[in-house]
Amino acid sequence: MTTTDSLVSEYLTTTIAWDRAQNDAKKANPLFERLHVIFKQLREVEPGRNGIAELMDHGSVGVRLMAASHSLAWAPEKAAAVLDKIAAGPGLHAVTAKYTLKSFREGNLNMDW
Repeated sequence: MTTTDSLVSEYLTTTIAWDRAQNDAKKANPLFERLHVIFKQLREVEPGRNGIAELMDHGSVGVRLMAASHSLAWAPEKAAAVLDKIAAGPGLHAVTAKYTLKSFREGNLNMDW
């Protein structure tokens, strides 16, 4: 397993853990921050970007939400379509998808924090 494969695997497990912890900010926030660190490493190489993009088809809405949000820079059409579908649904993920798309379409989405 390559370093990139390991990071994609960690990205997935961290996203699932983050999704499950949504009702507990003390647990969810550190997971979200770790996920962002992993994302910034993966986006630097094509296999990393591809690994994230493949997760846009995952069975978990939370995983699709994060993967699509993170893939907007290199797969904008598919990522926007995934986020549009999530935004049409119920719950917090729908709200997040809606505002992520709004920021992206207005040119204000910053993934470099």
